[in-house]
Amino acid sequence: MFELFPYLKKTSLVLLCLLFLFRDSRAQQAEIVRAKALLQQVKDSTSYVDVLNRLTVLYQACQLDSCGRYASDAMQVATRLHYNTGLIIALKNLGSYYAFKPNRYLSYLFYNESLANAREAGDLPNEAINLMNISIYHQYLGHTADAVKMADTAMAIVNQTGNDSIRALVLANYYSIHHNDTLLTAHMKAVEALEEAAVLAVKYDDYRQILYTRLFKANELQRSGQLKDAMALIQQVVDSSKSSGLNYLVVYGDIMLAGYATALKQPDSIRYCKEALEYALKGGYLGLMRPTVMTLYQNSIAGGDTARADYYAGLLWTILQQERAVQKAGATIYMNFASADRQLDSMRTQHANQHRLLEKKNLENIYWRYLLIFLLVVLLLLTSLLIHVFQAYRMSRSNSRKLAYMQRELEQSTAQMRVNDDFKNKLISLIAHDFRSPLNNIISISSFVKDDAISLDDAKDMIMQVDTRARNTLQVFDGILRWMKTQLTGFSYQPKPYVVKDLMSTTAKNIQHLLTDKNLQLVIDASTEVPVYADFEMIQFVNRNLLHNATKYSGSGKRITVTAIRDNDMVTVSVMDEGSGIDPVVLPGLFSVEQTTTAKSRKGKGAGIALIICKDFIEKMNGTIGAENNADKGARFFYSLPLATMNNDAGN
Repeated sequence: MFELFPYLKKTSLVLLCLLFLFRDSRAQQAEIVRAKALLQQVKDSTSYVDVLNRLTVLYQACQLDSCGRYASDAMQVATRLHYNTGLIIALKNLGSYYAFKPNRYLSYLFYNESLANAREAGDLPNEAINLMNISIYHQYLGHTADAVKMADTAMAIVNQTGNDSIRALVLANYYSIHHNDTLLTAHMKAVEALEEAAVLAVKYDDYRQILYTRLFKANELQRSGQLKDAMALIQQVVDSSKSSGLNYLVVYGDIMLAGYATALKQPDSIRYCKEALEYALKGGYLGLMRPTVMTLYQNSIAGGDTARADYYAGLLWTILQQERAVQKAGATIYMNFASADRQLDSMRTQHANQHRLLEKKNLENIYWRYLLIFLLVVLLLLTSLLIHVFQAYRMSRSNSRKLAYMQRELEQSTAQMRVNDDFKNKLISLIAHDFRSPLNNIISISSFVKDDAISLDDAKDMIMQVDTRARNTLQVFDGILRWMKTQLTGFSYQPKPYVVKDLMSTTAKNIQHLLTDKNLQLVIDASTEVPVYADFEMIQFVNRNLLHNATKYSGSGKRITVTAIRDNDMVTVSVMDEGSGIDPVVLPGLFSVEQTTTAKSRKGKGAGIALIICKDFIEKMNGTIGAENNADKGARFFYSLPLATMNNDAGN
């Protein structure tokens, strides 16, 4: 589309330096205050260096002079303390400081020193960041091949470390280097890198990086001809940067806006240059403003405003003087560091010589050391042999005990398998028996109809009775299948509150034909107007079996009574009949697998297995079940379940 002011090309290095260094922009001034307070409190010298480096980073985008002062102090203290990690970061920060001034050669020297120290220390994240900074320096010089090579190396290091936050910085650097590629595929890769960097910035809530990626996205909008959209996005970044105190981003954004406004031939494009200069003076970034000041100077001359032109000329002279002062001061700082670095190398050499002397003395005693080691090994072997013999003896006795225990376990398992096999056979017998009767009745009715032994109207009544019994049998079968599923696949209990009277009334309708056949009276007491916490299908299986058993063992014309008693947070439901009662021999094991053997002589084949399933269902619903003979006549089956209250309703 068009080329922005030369300033943008020269300051892209600075923008990426900020991108690599700054994170967590929110409440920046408050964080600066906290860091300064901590600087007065820390006693540990390495912690002092860390705080200095943090202050350097915080001031980088808002006040450059403070940034340089803290970075220099951090480098000096870290060098004196031989604190390598702090020194690596301080050198990197000084490199970014001089990129702002701008003195890019000094910036490169400090980046290179930081890179060398990071490689020596095996500090991969800082190695990758310094490679990024130097790659942008090479791009500024026009050394594209070197810039691409270093950026690719930085990406490889980040892939090795798996650090997402560093990866976002590398991706942004990749875009900065490749966004002007003429090949469509290369440019698309650069855009994809920018998109991923933006996603990571949002993921880690990195406010500054979000702003930087938006500036790059504005550049993409400009490339596609959407200048107005690009300007709107940049204006958002500028406004956010003003409120956050990020003076440099205001400067950079305004310069971009000035370039876009010029391209659109807007009459007020010069106001962006003035605002950029205002925030550059506020933040100490005047050294970056030479092209902008020159533009303002030329505009003043063209407009005949000589006073304003003289002011801008004075600023240009100030910039020149600052560049000379920065170059001189920076060279002094670097030479002092290099001198201290040489002293450190000398100390390392002296340490190595002392280490070699110590090794020589150690070699003189090696014979006696090996002899002592040999004697110790022999002693250890003898001790180990004695321990092994003792352990073998103990293991033999332990194995004998374990063998006897395993024999008992095997016998118990065999007995349990026999019981389970018997239970399985009886379960199959129950299912076969309950399904055979309705099927036989259906076959008999169809035969009678076929042979014209009965009329269709008579057959219809019989079929309705068979249908009712078949439906009841199917409900029992569904309950058994549900129980088998809880045994095979695990159990997920999702209870709800139900009123006992409603449950019993529903069940009574299902067995109404049995009550009618034997002229039985079912009384559901008013005490059953109480809610319990249960699974509907499971509790109805239990209710059907208890009422079915009561009808089975009750004589003609008798009464079956259902009551409920509340005891604290439990409800006990009872089903009482006036039948012959339960055989005392059967009663103790009525709900266990073993009872199926002793229950053979009891009327009502298959009822014992259904009771076992009832017990399992009740226990899964956090309840208990039991049975007893009444004092006068008949039997009482009862179960207890949790009372449904507001608390357990809210919990589910």
